Amino acid sequence: MAKGIGIFFVALGHMEDIATGTRVWISSFHMPLFFIISGILMAVKDEPSKDLKETVTKKFRGIIIPYLWFSLSYFVIDILNLNVIQNIDLRTFIVDTIDSVTFYGMSVLWFLPALFLASVGFLYLKKRFPDKFVIPGIFVIAAVSYAIKLQFAKLYAANEESILITSLINIVYIFLRAAIAQSFVGSGYYVKRLFDRQTVRRAAITSFTESAAGELIIGIILLAVNMALAQQNGCADLRNIILNNMFIYYLAAFFGCFGIILICKSLPPVKLITYYGRNSIIVMACHVNYYFLYAGIRLAWLVDSVNKHAKHYVFVAVVMITVFALSAAAIEVINRFFPFVLGKKTISASRIRNV
Repeated sequence: MAKGIGIFFVALGHMEDIATGTRVWISSFHMPLFFIISGILMAVKDEPSKDLKETVTKKFRGIIIPYLWFSLSYFVIDILNLNVIQNIDLRTFIVDTIDSVTFYGMSVLWFLPALFLASVGFLYLKKRFPDKFVIPGIFVIAAVSYAIKLQFAKLYAANEESILITSLINIVYIFLRAAIAQSFVGSGYYVKRLFDRQTVRRAAITSFTESAAGELIIGIILLAVNMALAQQNGCADLRNIILNNMFIYYLAAFFGCFGIILICKSLPPVKLITYYGRNSIIVMACHVNYYFLYAGIRLAWLVDSVNKHAKHYVFVAVVMITVFALSAAAIEVINRFFPFVLGKKTISASRIRNV
């Protein structure tokens, strides 16, 4: 459910027609949420206790394989945009191609290499060092990485017209943003472990209903604090490693992410939300570069032209409904006919194995 809510805010955050305050709030937590959930799932699966090579192989198949397939589809779309539709120039095409090949990630696909490197990096540290070093270490690494990025940003700005120099700097950025993402992955892992221990201790004296009500109240409070901190820090951008005040950014991210997670945990599952949560990679990869968002905006403009008195929230609602309706179609097509795009075995191979 948390991933489903997160992917909704990812799509909403990519709309130009939303209030600045809303964009600032969304940017404070929506990407850290996915990294934190990844860390929580590591704890659920107890991945640090498993063979590192086997775990990395599974993550490669589930993260990098989708990156490669979606990057290929973006490349095809770019070729059409360059030669047929002609809405991008040659420089943009070259930069997009370099970003894909170097794993910097074209458009929203930056998230997948960052998730892979962050997860593998944390697992390596967890296996190599005791927790008393890993816990502070992931935040020290993140802080150093952000400081390095601030220095490279000056070099980037001075050479913005050079594709070679900016591409080389972007390669460095791949690892810097993964280092920051690693701190969120690790936070999710350790908070989950801590929460499990506390749950065991209070199980004898706390009923499920009381526990759920308490989690809901705490979650709402955390989310309220997140909103206040987000407005103080301004708009952040983890893709481009723009965190503004790093301390406030982390506080806002933690309050927002764990607020949403606790709220979701306190409520019964909502099938529609969990559906998009389970398929969040497809929604993330498709909603911008497959023009789902563009289609939603065009339809919303059409509705506005018919109903001159429609409120802004109607415009936003039309866009989001369109995006997620088209995303549902993409989810069904990919899962049923092209599961290899997600790193899964093909249907025929699965049937042969079962036989």
